[in-house]
Amino acid sequence: MKKVVVTNAGRQAGLNFCQSLKLVPNEYHIIGLDDNKYSLLQAVADEKYLSPPPNSPYYLDFLKSILDNKNVDFLYPSKTNEELWIIASHRDELNAKVFLPENKSIEIYEDKFKTYQCLSAAGIPVPNTILVTGKEVLQEFMRVHKQVWLRAIKGCGGKGSISTDSFAFACAWIDRFNGWGYFTAAEMLSSRTATWSGIWDNGNLIVSQVRERKYWEFAYASPSGVSGVTGAQMTKQDPTIDRIALESIFAVEKKPHGIVSVDFCYDNAGIPNPTEIQGSRFFSSTFFMAKAGLNLPHIMIQVAFGESNIKIEKKYSPLPEGLVWIKYVDCNPILTTVQEIEKNEKELKDWLINRERHKS
Repeated sequence: MKKVVVTNAGRQAGLNFCQSLKLVPNEYHIIGLDDNKYSLLQAVADEKYLSPPPNSPYYLDFLKSILDNKNVDFLYPSKTNEELWIIASHRDELNAKVFLPENKSIEIYEDKFKTYQCLSAAGIPVPNTILVTGKEVLQEFMRVHKQVWLRAIKGCGGKGSISTDSFAFACAWIDRFNGWGYFTAAEMLSSRTATWSGIWDNGNLIVSQVRERKYWEFAYASPSGVSGVTGAQMTKQDPTIDRIALESIFAVEKKPHGIVSVDFCYDNAGIPNPTEIQGSRFFSSTFFMAKAGLNLPHIMIQVAFGESNIKIEKKYSPLPEGLVWIKYVDCNPILTTVQEIEKNEKELKDWLINRERHKS
């Protein structure tokens, strides 16, 4: 039985990872860490420990003490920014295996503008984007693109994102976050989005899966309409996304390693444009794929330890198309199908038609 430490274990990404491992009986002893005393109690773990926050000078020492004293086999960082960078940059000092890209790749993945520069230079279709270094640069960009998408170059969950056609509002928004030099402005694409997630072993793709987002939960409460919380998502099989995802990742590194996922937004011509690459961690939809039969956390650990009993017949989107994962706060998520959803829609449509007939 492998001992696995999961950081930020009480939040979405960590919870999904732990829940996925728990689907494999008698394989894992999970030690959950969280710097939030409340969310820690939600962690699906065999042991739980409150940790210092990643920006604490004691964080690294605390992490090392857990790894050493508990004889940990594997460490999975599920949090972005400081935590990920601390673990990645000190990986050689940690007494546990990690499964992460090289530091130079993480540096690019964690910076959306650096990612854009790599993809644009490689000729990959991406929304026209600038780094907003000053008001003059932004004003010139908005003369060309009347509606722009602003967002912070670092962070997740749609951090700092907003859509606007007002130069004055755009300036006020960036001022609000002290974001000059730390925000991008991009041309607006459509609201249709998808994600490609893959596991790599020193340049060799092990398996991947495409999902299309149907809507953002709590979009009404977010100024940009992007909340970072997917309400429903559907499995897809899309060779175009597979191809562009690989081209995008290879534009950053020649031998991808670890978990690398690509976010897409479709342009008005229906072409998927990569808008972000995330390395090192899974999204908060990992449990969806595990419940459907593709347990990426389990596969990742098998690959990390060089186990030879991995059986994957199809590298690209092995899950059947049309599986839908629906989730909401304080509700257990459900796995269903497009057919079931369309059946409910048809029943309502039939009722409305009959109602109008009776009225006439």
